[in-house]
Amino acid sequence: MQNRVDRRQFLRGLGISLALPMLESFQSPLMHASSGSNSVKRLVAIGTYLGFHQTDFFPDKKGKGYKLPYVLEPLAGNRSEFSILSGLDHRGRNGHEGWKAWLSGSATGSISIDQIVANQVGDNARYASLQVTCGRPPNDARISFTRDGVALPMIGRPSVLYNTLFRSDSDKARIQYILDGNGSVLDDVLEEARAIKKKASWQDKRKINEYLSSVRDVEKKLQKQKSWLDIPFPKTDYTLPSYDPISPDQALHCETIMYDLMALALKTDSTRVLTFLVPGWSQVFEINGRRLSAGYHGLSHHGNEDKKIAEYNLVGREHVKRFANFLQKLKSSNDTEGLSLLDSTAILYGSGMGDANTHDNSNLPTLVAGGGFKHGNHWSHQRGSGNQRLLGDLYLTLMQKFGLNIDSFAGAKNNLNECFS
Repeated sequence: MQNRVDRRQFLRGLGISLALPMLESFQSPLMHASSGSNSVKRLVAIGTYLGFHQTDFFPDKKGKGYKLPYVLEPLAGNRSEFSILSGLDHRGRNGHEGWKAWLSGSATGSISIDQIVANQVGDNARYASLQVTCGRPPNDARISFTRDGVALPMIGRPSVLYNTLFRSDSDKARIQYILDGNGSVLDDVLEEARAIKKKASWQDKRKINEYLSSVRDVEKKLQKQKSWLDIPFPKTDYTLPSYDPISPDQALHCETIMYDLMALALKTDSTRVLTFLVPGWSQVFEINGRRLSAGYHGLSHHGNEDKKIAEYNLVGREHVKRFANFLQKLKSSNDTEGLSLLDSTAILYGSGMGDANTHDNSNLPTLVAGGGFKHGNHWSHQRGSGNQRLLGDLYLTLMQKFGLNIDSFAGAKNNLNECFS
């Protein structure tokens, strides 16, 4: 029994989990790729759990002539490489529970955009997708979901992400042993599921059938990992700190390291789909040598007090500084076809929380960078106006840029192609 547990844990470390796969047998015909050629090859979605102060995130003016708001000022050097979009949301549930809808449009569980794209481009890399965070976020802080609405596990320790990307060649025999021994794990799962199915209701039988389909998809993932065994893991001279900075007050330090490793994951083509949940709860940060007066979560509930808003903005600005450095790293690195990684990577940056002070999830902070798109504008789509749109419209554009023939998602049936071409 111990060996079976060890195998299950190790398989999760390889990005293989029975909760992880997207079921091919349940794909919509709309999810097949078009024959078009697209320069965008990678997707990164970065969500800040406690959001941003909207007044200091969104510019006052539309178009190109806007002044960068305070929180976004660290992005001044990349102004021509990103677009800001205001007025977008899913018209869905408010509060932290509603955050889970950020990439899927559904707080109760639905496939997220990153997993749809991973199904399209994931076979081109060792890992179809990687989900990253810092430490252990609150239970409602989830970002990626399978088609069955199952939240995917996130890597919260820099050392684990590092070892996932840069395993030594000496690990090969152990990986081979674990993969060869997966039959006992899957056989046990199948036997248990079939035994339960005999006594299950018709609704539970349907769920079990979906689960068995996911097991078959795990088998395919295992075969993929076996095929990659003969391809050496990439090497790096990046040096990790001697410990994982995952305590709450070290979250900004952890965030810096995770961005470094994410850039390396893209540069080495280890994955083409990344999600990063930037956590936030009770941390009391020290910024520029000054310890803030309250925890991060408390500052997000600022009650419109100027001092708390100012400190909340300091944390938001620190997040954006790290994001700006990430963009610079991608800009200075080329992919295998000679494009800068920034040009071949579509990056979604923002939050599933609109106004953290009131737990209002409308007008979500939204920024799109890279992807070879036309950038430099603030696009305003205010609710109740003639140009109101949904966040799902943006996601349709992103998925279509990957060659996916999808014409509806998260209640949206249009796109925002006019904003990026």
